[in-house]
Amino acid sequence: MSAPHILIAGAGIGGLTAAIALARRGFAVTVAEKRTGFGETGAGIQVTPNAGRVLDALDLRLPLRRSAVRSERLVVRRWRDGRELVAMPMSPGDADTPFRALRRTDLHTVLLDAARSLPGIRLSVGRGLREVEQHEDGITATFLSESGQAETMQALALIGADGLWSRVRDLSGDSAPPSFTGYEAWRTLIPVREAPSGVGQVNLHLGTSHHAVHYPVAGGREINLVLIRAAREAREGWSREGEPGLPEQETRQASQALRGLVGAAPAWQVWSLFDRPPAAMAKGRLALLGDAAHPVLPFLAQGAALAIEDAAVLARELSAHVGQGGGAAVPVALAAYAKARQARAARVQAASRANAHNYHLGPPLSWARNLMLKRLGPDGMRSRFDWLYDWRDED
Repeated sequence: MSAPHILIAGAGIGGLTAAIALARRGFAVTVAEKRTGFGETGAGIQVTPNAGRVLDALDLRLPLRRSAVRSERLVVRRWRDGRELVAMPMSPGDADTPFRALRRTDLHTVLLDAARSLPGIRLSVGRGLREVEQHEDGITATFLSESGQAETMQALALIGADGLWSRVRDLSGDSAPPSFTGYEAWRTLIPVREAPSGVGQVNLHLGTSHHAVHYPVAGGREINLVLIRAAREAREGWSREGEPGLPEQETRQASQALRGLVGAAPAWQVWSLFDRPPAAMAKGRLALLGDAAHPVLPFLAQGAALAIEDAAVLARELSAHVGQGGGAAVPVALAAYAKARQARAARVQAASRANAHNYHLGPPLSWARNLMLKRLGPDGMRSRFDWLYDWRDED
C-alpha cells in the first residue's frame, strides 16, 4: 500500500518542519515552493523552548548545535542610557531545551538538509499555486511555473504554509488583505569583531515609538540587530535595502552602546510590518499553519515558533486519524488540528500586539512600565511567560 500523500504549499520554516514531521510518521509529502530556489530572507531568529522541543524531537538537536548560540538571559534596558531594568533568565542549567539564537538561513538549512535526507519528501520549486479543488477523496491543486506552464498535483490534503500573503488562505475563502501596522523592521548582521563589547546576550532596548533587539548568532561570530521604528506608510516588496544614515538618526538619543552597535552595521534590510486576524485553520481538506493562519508581529519572537508548533500538532492529528480511518478521515484530522491550535495562536498574537504597545510607550506611561518591570524582577518576569515557553506537544 502506498503512503498517504500530503501536499504543502511553501518551503519556509513551517512548511519544512511539517514535511519532516509528516514523513517521520509515514506520510509521503510534496512541498511546492513558488520561488525558483530554497532560501530564507531575514537575519537572526530566536528558537524558544516551545519550538525547540519540536525540533529536538525531530532529531535536529545536533545540527542546530553547530550554529546556534545558547541564550542565558534577556536584559531589558532603557533606550536613552542603556540602564538595566530587568534581566530575565532564559536557559537555566537544568533546562531540558534551551533558548537558542541563530541566523534564519542556518535554521532553514538544517530543515532543508533534513527534508532532503528523507525519501518520503519531494521538493518542487518554481511552482506557484493558482487553484485548488476539493473532492470526496482528496484535492487537486493547479500550479503555474515561471514560464506559465500549468501542472496539477493530487493529494489527500493541501497545507498552506505560504506566509502572510497566503494563496491557500485566499482560496479557502478568507481574502481580506493584511493591514499595515505603522511600523517597519530594520535588520542587519554585524561581525562580532566589529561590534562593541558587552553584546553577548539578548538585549532589548525600549524607547518611545521604537525599540531594538540584538543577540549573538552564527556560533557567536555575528550579532543580529533589529531596529523597529514608526513609519508613515508601507513600502512595496517583502524587503528592501535600508537608506544609509537613517538608523543612526533614529538612535541619536539612544545609549552609547546601542549607537555604537548601529554604527558598526555594514548594511540593512527593511520590512514593513503587516498584521492580519487569525484565520479558520482548517476547511475540509485545506489547512493553514504559521503566518498563513496567524501572523505574529516580531515583538515576542514567536512567529516561526508558532509555525513549528503547528507543524507538530498537524502531523500528530493526521497520523492519529488517517492511521485509523484512512484518507476519508483527513477532514476530521484537520478539524482536530484547528481546534487544538486556534486558542493558543490567538493568545500568542494578542500577547505580541500587547508588547508592540508596551515597548513603545512614552513618558509618563513608560515610567510606570519601567517601575513594574523592576518590581517583577527576574523570576517574576520569567513566570509571566511560563504558559508560552513551557508548551509541549501532547503526543
